[in-house]
This record gives sequence, C-alpha cells and structure tokens, in this order.
Amino acid sequence: MRYPTQLLVIPFAMGLAAPAALVAQEAENTPVSVRWNRLVQALVDQSATRRRATRAYALAAGDSAAARRIAQTPEPFIFTIHTLLAVAQYNAIGSAKNTSGVSARVAAASASAAVLTEMFKDSAVRASIAEELARDIGRAGETQKTLAAKTLGDDVARRVIATAPKFSMFAPWSGTIPKGPGMWYSAPGLPPIGINLASARGWLLDSASEFRPAPPPAFGSPAWNAALAEVQRVAKERTREQTAVAQKWNSGDPWTVWNEKASDAIRRHRMSELDAARVLAVLNVAASDAIIACFEAKYHYWSIRPSQADTTLALADSVELPNFPSFPSGHACSAGAFERVLVHFFPAERAQFTATAEEQAMSRLYGGIHYRFDNDGGLALGRVVAQHAIDRERRGGLTARTLKP
Repeated sequence: MRYPTQLLVIPFAMGLAAPAALVAQEAENTPVSVRWNRLVQALVDQSATRRRATRAYALAAGDSAAARRIAQTPEPFIFTIHTLLAVAQYNAIGSAKNTSGVSARVAAASASAAVLTEMFKDSAVRASIAEELARDIGRAGETQKTLAAKTLGDDVARRVIATAPKFSMFAPWSGTIPKGPGMWYSAPGLPPIGINLASARGWLLDSASEFRPAPPPAFGSPAWNAALAEVQRVAKERTREQTAVAQKWNSGDPWTVWNEKASDAIRRHRMSELDAARVLAVLNVAASDAIIACFEAKYHYWSIRPSQADTTLALADSVELPNFPSFPSGHACSAGAFERVLVHFFPAERAQFTATAEEQAMSRLYGGIHYRFDNDGGLALGRVVAQHAIDRERRGGLTARTLKP
C-alpha cells in the first residue's frame, strides 16, 4: 500500500529540531565530531516519531501486514550509532591530517553523514542528515580539496562499517538455560535477551571472556543473604529520591548522558579536532566492549535476580525487570567504562564523573533489580575494560583495526 505524501514529510517540530536551529546553538569553533555527536538524539527522536505515525496510519488503513513489518523492524541501538559514528570520525580526521590539503572537518562530516545514513533508513531522517552535510561542505566551499575530503570521509566510513563488530540483542538462540538453586530463569515464553553478546567480537577485546570477573557470592551464603536483605530493605523503604534515580536511569539511555558529558568537557577544554574525536571514539568503544564483557559474565554465571529470589519484592514504579541474568549489572558495566575514560582524559573532573557512574549503578539497586555486588562487579569490570581500550588505542590499535581492508 502506498501512503500519502504528507505522511512522509513529518514536520521537524514533531521530533527533530530544524538542523539550522541545532547548528545555531553550536559555537563556530565546536569540533565537528561534537556537533555531529549531538545530532544523534534528535535523529533518533525524529525516526521514532515517524515510525509511530507510519504505523498508526497503516493500522488506520487496515494494513496490518505493513504495521507488523514496521513493528518487527528494530531501530538501531543508540550505543551502536554513537560507537560507529565516533570511530569513523576519529579515523577520518586522522587520515585527513596525513593527507596534504584535505580538510579534517569536511572529512569528519562526510564520515558522520555516511554512518548515520547507514543507520537510519527513513527518507526524511536521511534528508536531515544530507542537509547537515551540505551545511558543512558549504562552509568549506565547493573546491577540489573539499571533494577530496568528502571522498576520504566516505571511504573511511565504509571501512569502519564493514569491519565493525556486529551486535544483536535479539538474535535467535536455541540453547538450554541451566536450572538449579540460585539460577536465573527467563520470563515465560521469552528467550534470553543479549545472550549472543556473550560470544561477540569486541572492538579492542581479544575475547569476550578476557576480563571475566570472579563469581558473585554463592547463593544462600551469608554474603548473598545480606545483599538480598539490602535490596528487600530498599524496596520496603524506598524514598522519593531513590525512585527518581531509578526511573531516571531506567528511561534515559546512558550513552546519551555520557556522550553529552564528554562533549561538554571537550568544549570546556577547547580540544583540537583530533583530540575531541579521540575522546569520543575511546569513550564509546570502551563502553561497547564493556557491555560485551558484561554479557559474557552474565551468561557464564546465570545469577538469579533479587525479585526472582523473593517474588514479593516490589520494583520501583515504571522500572521493568530485564530478561537476562543479574550479575554483573549492565548499567554498572557501562558506567564504569564511561567514567574511566573521561577521568583519563579529564582527571581534574574525576569527582563529577565518579558521582555520575555511582548513581547510574546504584539506580539498579534502588529499582529492585540488582544486588550491590552486581553493581560493584559491574563498575570494576567496566573500568578494567576501559583501561584496556585506553592502552590499546594509545598503541594505535583502534585505528589499525578499523582501517584494515
């Protein structure tokens, strides 16, 4: 069924601020990687708005097959978008710096547009991306050098996309869930989510199990009983502030929060184009690798959730139980990685990054879905994976890996 033209041109006000408005908010000297990074959430919002409108129209028109296709076509994960975008920007700027007369800003803008166009299939979202790229090229002027920079950026983006790790949270799985005391169990009729990440290839990890943490306290041991008792106590006495923290980190995507923090720090410190891109690339690669390591540990230990051990335990309002094992906490794993990278690049701001990471981790205990040892183990795992990423990038590992044919 063909849908009317007006449906395909949803106004920017319904989900995406006009690109010109976004550009106007950025200072002229803002690194191009930061400017494109800050567009991601607006593009995600626009895409989601259009999907909802298109599905609603299909249902109203009685086209259930079209509505089902839309519902079954997943949106790209924000962490995948940010990571591909940042790695492409970093490599494009690095390549431009080594190519005489080629604009690093145009190369990075071109690489950014190519990655985002690959991520978003909607025609209007792609039009927004094209408009942003045209703006950057227009600033540079239509010259042979500009064309060379655009070609370089496009080429780098293609290589990054082709060689990037492939992640799937919902890939089919036909294995067997282990049973026994203290073992996690899946929601009725649903397969475990993210189990394929346990064997995924990371960006800089040699294997998903490379930094597997020591096991959590044994089920029924004094340490485990004390940890469950803490979750039970919080659930019964949960304060309004604790509920707000749980809801904040449950509804918001940590990648958006931390990329915004990184962008603000980059601008405060007036970092160069290359250094800004390096921060964003290492930040997102480290957190992506931390999630892979986290899920490998989850599906190695298969630890039971607090609310499965005590089915009377009440979760915080609007917080749902994720359908994967408990130890370690995924929120804590990413928080530890984000924190470690930003502390490395901005050591004077350690206190604020550590406070944010600890709040993100504790939000899951406040919500009733994790023990404290899940949070502690996750923070530690995220930090060690991030340090590995920092060390590997310092030796050129990130560039060598993504630019290889």
